[in-house]
Amino acid sequence: MACAVTDNVVIACADESANAGLNDIYFVYEEQLDGEPTVSPSAHTLTAVTLLASAVFVKLEGRFQTKDITAEMSRDNGGRTIARTMNAFIPNVEAVKAKLLNAYTTGKKLFVLVGSYNSSGTYKRAYAFGYDAVLGKRDSGAMMVVSEIVEAEVGGQNGYNVVFTATAVEPMREYVGSIVVEDGATGETINFGS
Repeated sequence: MACAVTDNVVIACADESANAGLNDIYFVYEEQLDGEPTVSPSAHTLTAVTLLASAVFVKLEGRFQTKDITAEMSRDNGGRTIARTMNAFIPNVEAVKAKLLNAYTTGKKLFVLVGSYNSSGTYKRAYAFGYDAVLGKRDSGAMMVVSEIVEAEVGGQNGYNVVFTATAVEPMREYVGSIVVEDGATGETINFGS
């Protein structure tokens, strides 16, 4: 049987949310996931993430307009690999942030969701930056590195550059569901998608 291309990829509106932008970044260690996340092959979405008993996501807030995701694809031996990079700038070099950021860069893989300012109708959209359904949670998890920047001139940058890297073989999936984020003694539920 021959392979067939079946659907058009069309632009539905004159400008499909050109000014979307990235919002907050949420992550857990991949070992805190209770099994593989649930995916929808037909919709190319991630629809459920179950964490181990007391695990919750943590939130990383970067300065507005300092977050971006880039991807570079390579093809070899008939396959493809996508190397993703996500950058964020966190203002203010301080001991508490340094301690937390250092702990998160200990070489453990991260499952990362990144929120968007773009809406799916009811809720904001989110993307599974640190997960690929083909590779699974362990091989596709993201790694984080952090470096500080303190510029000499008055009004210069002062804070941390945070860089996440991940490997994938499929395009990034949108996350449709809810997560619980660390919020003191209780967790805050955040909903994404339609």
